Order: sequence, then C-alpha cells, then structure tokens
Amino acid sequence: MPELTPRDDIKKKVSEILKRVDRLIRAGELDQAIREIIQAKEIDPKNVYIFAYEERLAYLKDEHEKHIQEEKTRQEAEEAARKRDEEARRIAEEELLHHKEQRRQEELKKQEELKKQEELRKQQAAKQRAQAPQAPTTDEPPLEELERELREAEAELQRKEEERRRRAAEKGPHANALEKYQNELIKAWEDGTLTPFEEIKLKELRTQLSITQEEHAKLTKEAQLDSYLKAFRQAWLSGVITPERASELSDLRTRYQISPEESDKLEAEILWELRSESQSTTLTIIDDDEKFLKVVTETLREARYNVRSFATSDDAFKYLKENTPDLIISDINLETSTMGGFSFYEKVRELDHLHNVPFIFLSGLTDEVLIRTGKELGVDDYVTKPFSDETLLATIRGKLKRFRKLTEMAKKK
Repeated sequence: MPELTPRDDIKKKVSEILKRVDRLIRAGELDQAIREIIQAKEIDPKNVYIFAYEERLAYLKDEHEKHIQEEKTRQEAEEAARKRDEEARRIAEEELLHHKEQRRQEELKKQEELKKQEELRKQQAAKQRAQAPQAPTTDEPPLEELERELREAEAELQRKEEERRRRAAEKGPHANALEKYQNELIKAWEDGTLTPFEEIKLKELRTQLSITQEEHAKLTKEAQLDSYLKAFRQAWLSGVITPERASELSDLRTRYQISPEESDKLEAEILWELRSESQSTTLTIIDDDEKFLKVVTETLREARYNVRSFATSDDAFKYLKENTPDLIISDINLETSTMGGFSFYEKVRELDHLHNVPFIFLSGLTDEVLIRTGKELGVDDYVTKPFSDETLLATIRGKLKRFRKLTEMAKKK
C-alpha cells in the first residue's frame, strides 16, 4: 500500500474534521462546529468543502439567532397581550360593578316612588269610599284591582330586567373565560387522554375562571371529538389505517374516550369524505435523519398530500416495487442504507411503473459536483438543505404540474 503524501494526509485530516462538523450540525451544536471549521481552514485554507460548510454554518447561525429573537419578541407580545387582557377584565369588572350599583340605586329610588304613589292612591281611595254610599258587592273594587295589576306588571318588569342583566353578564367576562378554557382543553386533548399534570392544570384553571361542572363537561366532550377527528384523519392519510381496518381503531377511540355510538357516526362520516377524495396525490420521501423526516412529513401532510416516509432506501424500495407514488423525494447521503441516493435513484428508474415518476434529491451539501452528477443521471430537481417549506412545496407543485401535463400530452398522441 503506497504511503500517504503530505497532501493526502491534509485531505484525510480535513475529511475527519468535516465529518465531525456534519455530526455537530445535526446535533445543533453550531458553535462547536464553527470552531472545528476554523481548525480545518488552518490546515487547508483553500479547500472548497470547508467554504461550503462555513457558508452553511453562517446561514444556520443567523437562522438560530433570528429564531431566538423571534421567540423573545413572541414572548414579549404574549406578555403585553396578557397584561392588556387583565387590564380589560379589570375595567370590565369595575364597569359591571358600577352598573350594578347604579341599577340598584335606581331600583331603590323607583320603589320609594312607587310606595309614595301607592300610599297616595290608598288615601284617595279611602276618602272616596268614605264619601260614596256603601253597596254590598262580592266583586273586587276597581281601584284595588288596578293596584294589583300594577304590582304584577312591576314585578314582571323587574323579573325581565334581572334576566337581561344575567344574560349580559354571561356574555361579558365569563364568555372570555369559557373561550380561554376551551382553548386549553383542545391543547390538552391534542395527543389523547390527559396526564395527571394536565388534569391538575385544568382544575386550577376551572377554579380561576369560575367554570361550572356542566360547562366543563360540555367543553371537554367538544375537545375530545375535535382531537379525535384530527387524529383519525392523520392516521388515514399516513396509511396507518384504511377503511377495511376501521374495526381496529379501538386504541384510538380509547385514547380520546370516544363512545361506540360517537365513533361509529364520526368514522363513517370521515371515511366517506376521505374515500370520496378523487385521485389524491401520494408522495414518497426517504431520509435517514428521522427528526428531519418527521418534520418534512408533517409539513407535506398539512399541505394535504398523502405521504409515505422511510428512514432507509431499502424499506422505500420494497414499498415502491409494489406501489406508484406521484413523486419521490430522497436524500443523497443515506448512511444507514445499503443503497446511497444515486444508487437508489438508478434502481428506481429500472422499475417500469416508476420510469417517469418525478424524482427530487435533497442534500445538506452545497456541492456543485453532486448537483451535476444528479442532473446527469436525469434527476428532475435538487433541493439544498436547509430550505423553507414554501421552497419545497413550490418545487413539488411545479414537478407534479409538469409531469401531469406531459402525461396528458402523451395520452392525446
């Protein structure tokens, strides 16, 4: 075996450092990665790979600092909003108390006035009875009947006023309290049955917001049903369940505490809706970074794509041999697979039913050689990490649109 030249030794040292840098980036340790890059530049100042990583680190560092600033701004905005809400509630409560006191004083004044009028009427009635001849009768005197009707009318007006004040109070601060409690319930039920910590937190919030047991039960059921619907849809779109396996959803129902009657109705409606969606677009994505894979998969599903995700090209190839997605997305550097990105692409293109399916490569390296190699193989596009959701979705939509147009033209011929 020939001995390494000084240049080869430098390349080897730089390669080891860049591997460490890549691992540090994946782990989010950007400061340490920057120190490693500085060390690599001291060894080989003209290495293009070092400059590529340096640019990438500068971008990631800037994004990280932006994220920190955005989070700080968001927290400050939330705190300011919380203080505004508290001040608004305080003012509303003071106004409500002032209004109640004002109404009470008006009621007292009105009652005093009524008492005076009633006393005056009684005096006049007594004077008239003393002056008028007495006639035997079993009927109620007209004046007393009028007084009785007046008292009943006043009582009815007072009852309606109390009812109006009660409804106004319900639409005031308590309506905001109900909305706040409902939002917290939805967050707590998002992943299923509540944890002891969540139950304690909600109990404290109920006490703080004066939520009744009946209101709690009603809002909890709404949160359970809403969360169950979202979970069911996600499970369907991810391929975890199918209409034929709807009877196996007992775990999902138990997690959200949905009764058999509720689940039968909800699942029937969802399955009908989902099955009626004609020719929904299916994407296949492969990346050995499972955290990154999960984030991208969720992004694509939120864009209403059906997504089948795989951590290795081997598992993806088994699936693709029997299925035809509308588009394939794969990372180039698949360290945990027997097939790297380029080998996987060539194997996919050997399958007749996938020969024309759009194929997009992902990579964390801004390497012109890799990009050129992928394009020479015939890859439809190449997206460099990190990328925005908008960039990825725009690329996918563009490739799908072009592929469908070519397919329609081929059918016309």
